[in-house]
Amino acid sequence: MKQGKHTNLWLEIIVIAASIMGLMLLLYFVMIVSFQNGAQSTNVTMRVAEQIAVSIFDNPTQEQTEAVSLMIRYGAHIGLFFIVGLVMAFVSMVLFRRYFRIIGVLGAGFVCYVLAYYTEYYKQYIDGRHFQMSDVALNWYGSLAGIICMVGSYFLNRLLVKLSS
Repeated sequence: MKQGKHTNLWLEIIVIAASIMGLMLLLYFVMIVSFQNGAQSTNVTMRVAEQIAVSIFDNPTQEQTEAVSLMIRYGAHIGLFFIVGLVMAFVSMVLFRRYFRIIGVLGAGFVCYVLAYYTEYYKQYIDGRHFQMSDVALNWYGSLAGIICMVGSYFLNRLLVKLSS
């Protein structure tokens, strides 16, 4: 009986450590992407937008390519921060147990908002970049969607376990 508890403790420590390391790598990636200079960021987005615009339109105009570029940028904000919110909520739910999970999820939401705001705030100090409150909102909505999905999956899992027993 003691062997099982000891094994579960090590497994729990490994899951917590792997979750935190994964979160740190994800946050590092967010910082790298967020702090590219303006020309480099725009060039990458426009190249992708041109390829997508050509596949959508027969002969895309500059306006159509710019619209696709804008959608890519919006999608990148929402998608990247969706993953951040999902992982942040997962780590908080692994670290906090029982009723403290509520505090963990609220803490994850707070950290995601601070990250959403300050990644945009510091862009104003990078050559060719600027601060936009609309980007903060996109980051926050993406994070919030990720947190809601993680919490929803937690409750769905608990419901399925309860129904199966």
